[in-house]
Amino acid sequence: MDVVTGYLSAHPAVFIIAVILIILMLLNFFFKSLIKLVFIMLIILLVAVGYYYFKDPSTMPDKIKESVDTMKSGVSELEDKSKSFYSDSKELYKRTKEAPGSVSKMLDKSNKDVDKELKK
Repeated sequence: MDVVTGYLSAHPAVFIIAVILIILMLLNFFFKSLIKLVFIMLIILLVAVGYYYFKDPSTMPDKIKESVDTMKSGVSELEDKSKSFYSDSKELYKRTKEAPGSVSKMLDKSNKDVDKELKK
């Protein structure tokens, strides 16, 4: 074990490559599982839609239209919120960039005021 740790401490590039390979293998495993989960959920959704279609086919198009309209309104709300979030974060970034300059101006002004008070 000491040989391995000695080798890794002498060659940090090998250690970094090993860590990257381990992370890539974990991501591969995670995404394989995620894709399987998505397919299973899609199959369950198709089975549920088929069940409701065979149960009451006359009202199915109305239900689908309501679902699509609900989804469109949700997406438009999400879009509006994301645009406002972007503009708010942009404004906040601009303010944080200006903050150090304004703080130093206030400190300079207070130093001048203190110097005036001490000279009196």
